[in-house]
Amino acid sequence: MKTISTILVLLLSLSATAVAQDNDDWKSWPLADRFTISLEAFFANLDTRVRIDASDGAIGTTIDFEQNLGLADTETLLGFGASWRFAKKHKLILDVFELDRSGSAITVTDIRIGDQTFSPNLPISTFLDMQVTSIAYSYSLVFDEKKELAISAGLSVQDIQLGFLGNGPLGIIDIESGVTAPVPSFGLSGGYAFTDKWVGRAGFGLFSFDLELSDEDELSGEVLQYFASIEHHTFEHVHFGLSYNYFDVNVDWKESQLDTKMGYVYHGPMIMVRAVF
Repeated sequence: MKTISTILVLLLSLSATAVAQDNDDWKSWPLADRFTISLEAFFANLDTRVRIDASDGAIGTTIDFEQNLGLADTETLLGFGASWRFAKKHKLILDVFELDRSGSAITVTDIRIGDQTFSPNLPISTFLDMQVTSIAYSYSLVFDEKKELAISAGLSVQDIQLGFLGNGPLGIIDIESGVTAPVPSFGLSGGYAFTDKWVGRAGFGLFSFDLELSDEDELSGEVLQYFASIEHHTFEHVHFGLSYNYFDVNVDWKESQLDTKMGYVYHGPMIMVRAVF
């Protein structure tokens, strides 16, 4: 984490010289939005799995939230984004989205979660809430009137909370687990202006992490993500876009002797409206 922070500070410091040396020729290019605010609707297909192992090392039941616990396998996620190109090749990017889900089902077999076992043929309810806030610095390796190729580095704050409520051999069982942690992010993205009005973009990110949150809590995992989009500059200060997005996240967090392994995939089309200044 200290290495990532140092890199970001160094890149931003070096970019100060670029700001002073910039001219204004690039500001009229189709790919050169100075400041943007975006509202997004992501029509996501979801696949979520979780396993919570016991404190004595016993393996918990692998649960498919959509098939086993009645959570919907499609959701509409609302998101917010902003970007600031403060110099020709330098940009800051902010993205925020959240997903709150809940469901219930009748268990057909014993389900072991941590140190507890939920009885079969009885109702079990669950919730899964996620909020992701990402901030990144992007540097353009190539940037001209028609095309851009950029690399980025930043932090993605993952807030994941989940819980289960049901019946066990000795009565009601209520289990909750969660983690909030900054995860490093790296990416490669590109854009191409087909005309002054039509712009295509695509991006890719692949990274892994292993963080020690405290003396007892650890977080590790891998993230794969990519997107492709087409955007129309309908008005001077309002653009519309359509994209396809794919995220595959696997995390493993350990807290209070419990070990939670979670994997989730969400993918699908996204529409957006962007204000440009």
